Amino acid sequence: MNCQKTHRGSSPEPDHILLSICGNARTTLAVSWRTDCSVTGGWIEVRPEGGTSADSLRFDASTRFFRSDIDESHLHTAKPCGLMPDTRYFYTVGDDVHRSPEYSFRTEPEQLTHYSFLIIADEQNTEPFDAPEYRPVRNLLDLALERCPDARFILTLGDNVDNGENELQWNGFFHGLDGITQNIPVMLATGNHENRGFRVYEEGRQEGKYYLDHADAFDFQFREAYPQNGPEGFETENFSFDYGDVHFVILGVNAYEETGTWAKNDLLNSGKTWKLGVFHYPVFPVMPEGVGGMFYGTIPDALDDGKVDILFAGHEHSFARSYPIRNYEMFDRPSEGTIHYILGNSGDNGFSSNAGKVWHYNFYPQEERNSMYAQVDVTPTKLTVTAYLDDGRTADRLVIDKTADIIDPPLVAPMYFDTHLAYKGNLLELVARGVYAHSVDGRMFVPFAVIAQSIGAEVIKEPGRVTVDLYGTRAVFDEGKREASRNGEVFTLSAPVFAGDKGELYIAADDAAAVWQLRWRYAARNNIIDFDYIEEDIPRSPQPPLS
Repeated sequence: MNCQKTHRGSSPEPDHILLSICGNARTTLAVSWRTDCSVTGGWIEVRPEGGTSADSLRFDASTRFFRSDIDESHLHTAKPCGLMPDTRYFYTVGDDVHRSPEYSFRTEPEQLTHYSFLIIADEQNTEPFDAPEYRPVRNLLDLALERCPDARFILTLGDNVDNGENELQWNGFFHGLDGITQNIPVMLATGNHENRGFRVYEEGRQEGKYYLDHADAFDFQFREAYPQNGPEGFETENFSFDYGDVHFVILGVNAYEETGTWAKNDLLNSGKTWKLGVFHYPVFPVMPEGVGGMFYGTIPDALDDGKVDILFAGHEHSFARSYPIRNYEMFDRPSEGTIHYILGNSGDNGFSSNAGKVWHYNFYPQEERNSMYAQVDVTPTKLTVTAYLDDGRTADRLVIDKTADIIDPPLVAPMYFDTHLAYKGNLLELVARGVYAHSVDGRMFVPFAVIAQSIGAEVIKEPGRVTVDLYGTRAVFDEGKREASRNGEVFTLSAPVFAGDKGELYIAADDAAAVWQLRWRYAARNNIIDFDYIEEDIPRSPQPPLS
């Protein structure tokens, strides 16, 4: 490959320096960096604060060849070990000729009971195209670290760059966070944009957009930076680590079944007081058309069985926080379920109109031009998560008291007399007033035409008959009949259609799911039935134009 180096391309000088946790953070850390291919090896030299050159330690790096869409380079990773807990070390990386400036890190104390860390999400940036600046997230982190200078590490929630398969974006990310990634560990989670790339990625010309089932460029770049303890083949996208009395499980966005199975075993094998997770996609989303946990394989079961305290998510560029949820039921006490915490975007890149759903205790659409980060404060009995905007406002504060088993501010999850209808977490309050789901002989029946109307599908109601056109499937149901028409073909129902509340026609929930390829869950404690569809299609019936 004959590389035409960009002005941020690899050179003999070490760049893309990343400090990360990979092992016991009391005695070991990892430092990764990039050079061009003229540099064939390197090492890290560390010395304790107050030490002399005689106290310096040298650790050789592993070196790997990396070919991206625009460059050829060498990636180096060194893992200084046998370090002293609760000690600041100063370090440089490189070889005899080309060495970095001196940076520093601090090891974890032996008995760490109180500490803080920072969280950012969806910080991807594309401006200017040929040299993304990542200025919004840089300004945000400068503010966050000024407020919390003792933060132990930064945790990201995915979509760190806009196109993870195009190195131009990673060049911008490391340029924007220069001076930060070298001095505080950064634990990168993956999102869908880490899977994304363009075969032609030039200013004014982006062609061949694709999504991989494996974040190839991310996994190769950071393979040595993070623990390789995830599911086989997806280790770098999925990993877990401990810090203080917290166990962190980082979930990738690929291979849901394998990821969920691994996460469950990993969580059950941890005896830490707190268990925190990261999954880029919200299991309980705020996008009106967002796909929820019913389609994420065994991941929701892993969260329930592993008793995760908080699952942090991004993806939707808005903020929301749920009630404690287990098995799709909402509760009041933190021991009763996982709090699903969607952090707003950290890159001043809001893009959509979202809405709080039935699951969410707090919601902020973040359609103002701003950025958000969270600070997490950990103690043996309390965990506090505070979401801040870059203009100084506080968007949310959550305190979990594990000893008292309470959440502050207090909350009470909804519980209904009648079985309320929901679609993708949106309650059908207005259109379904006085019309509810009903259980008959242990089977749930719903007025599905009412649900379809509420989400914009075409519905035609005639005496004793209803026609629903949704997601390209047109189905006709007749009162008293056990056969329906599905795109002109006979579809046998599991039970006859009947007239229920306010004369609406009711069909079995399982039949509705089968006709339109939906999934549904019934939250018995809250008395809510919710349907979901695997795609983010918006089923709005079109307005015919004037002829």
